[in-house]
Amino acid sequence: MYLANPFRGLRPEGEDAASVALPSTDHLPEKMIKSYKENNPWSFLNIFSPDYKDTKTESEIEIGAKDRFELMKDKSVISKDTDNSFYIYKISTEGHSQIGMIARAKISDYDDLHIRGHEKIYVENSQKRFEQIKNLNAQIGPIYVVYPDEAELDALLKEQTSAKPTYSFNSLDSCQHELWVISDEAKVLQISELFNAVNRTYVADGHHRIAALSRFSEYRQHQNHGHTGEEPYNFFMMALFPVSQARILDYNRLIKDLFGYSPSDFIEKVEEHFVVKKQSAPYKPTALESFGMYLDNTWYSITLKDKPEAALSGLMNLDINILHHYLLDPILDIGDPRRDTRIGFIAGFHGLESIEKKVDSGEVEVGFSFSQHPWST
Repeated sequence: MYLANPFRGLRPEGEDAASVALPSTDHLPEKMIKSYKENNPWSFLNIFSPDYKDTKTESEIEIGAKDRFELMKDKSVISKDTDNSFYIYKISTEGHSQIGMIARAKISDYDDLHIRGHEKIYVENSQKRFEQIKNLNAQIGPIYVVYPDEAELDALLKEQTSAKPTYSFNSLDSCQHELWVISDEAKVLQISELFNAVNRTYVADGHHRIAALSRFSEYRQHQNHGHTGEEPYNFFMMALFPVSQARILDYNRLIKDLFGYSPSDFIEKVEEHFVVKKQSAPYKPTALESFGMYLDNTWYSITLKDKPEAALSGLMNLDINILHHYLLDPILDIGDPRRDTRIGFIAGFHGLESIEKKVDSGEVEVGFSFSQHPWST
């Protein structure tokens, strides 16, 4: 058993991939998402986030998602490959592309820290994902994992993309997605052995899902007195990319209200610990201990005045902890961001305009942008 292993994927036929794929939607208006679901009835969005909430109970929503998922299999909208395969995956946006692969790994490699996370887990989010996985008895979407560059492996993966892809389509998330199925036994073994030279990997996105998958594995073990460790629930699916290619973008913060402060009074409070400067254009910081802030139709840069306290300096994700310690908690009364419903997140991938739209619409009152996460290997 290798750190990255081939598997028999459950996937759509090539021509159906675009309408079945699960795009990122956290930056899109609800009306557009609803229209997309209606026009693409087999989209995984109708399973991942079904539109029944106004008329159905949680139990009925789960049953509806499960029934639709089973119907997709019954009608061969999605079907399982007959051979163990690696899936070479290329994702491209304007000015950037990255090539990696989709593989499976043992949950125990995550539990034993061979595959490492770096973010706090929000209990409610993880529980929601656990219930979803338990209901479907399936993992929808891979965990995004990065690994230190391995030149021979990366060259081999790139070489495979010279053939015609099994999938090639543009999705609602404005990305081009391409996939090649590698099932040749000799090639599969070569990839497995090359990846085995990688001795550490890191979860870049999907912390709640992988924590939920770990819980699900334990849950199923308790049900199976003949547990061997080789059952499907002992494994998870991941999308692996070399760190030099991977875009690691923070989830920017959105806050629903200013805890009673007017915008001017709020800025005055922020100035107690930060240097606040008005910006003439959307602002994304390029240095640590600095943030962009969008408030009342205006962008600001805010930079910590003094060195962070010693208790913070050893923490992972220092900037996240700085913002929480000096601003979110003492000014906005957000004690535990894992449970406070007044704080939200939006992927940096969607750009600063996504923050502006949320604030300008009145959905939230202030948004904060972070610098691109500096990945350490």
